[in-house]
Amino acid sequence: MNEEYLQIERDGVLYIQVCMSHDVFEARGKNIYFDDEVQVAIFRSNGQLFAVSNICLHQHAAVLCDGFVDELTVRCPLHGWVYSLKTGQTIGSRSHLQTYQVWEENGYIYLEKPKPIIPKWMDSL
Repeated sequence: MNEEYLQIERDGVLYIQVCMSHDVFEARGKNIYFDDEVQVAIFRSNGQLFAVSNICLHQHAAVLCDGFVDELTVRCPLHGWVYSLKTGQTIGSRSHLQTYQVWEENGYIYLEKPKPIIPKWMDSL
């Protein structure tokens, strides 16, 4: 992620200005890439913005931004897992995606700054 993005603290949460409002289309996702393990998919559904991890839990594939949006869910384009955009909950499973706060103001979209993630496979190193 480009460190030149504007950062704003709001209600105790640090946000990053990640894109223009017109970059996020209705029922389409936009990937915000931080690194291989931290990617956030921003969606607009029914006029509302949602932000979830872009990495599908099924095969650890960074593809949810290309998923199929239906109301308040997104379906992974690879294997069909369905996630709630609001909660990150996998439909039919106990697992869930990380969700992030997102808001829009003056033509820009602001995303809660994600914390770095250490992948599980690195625990043994």
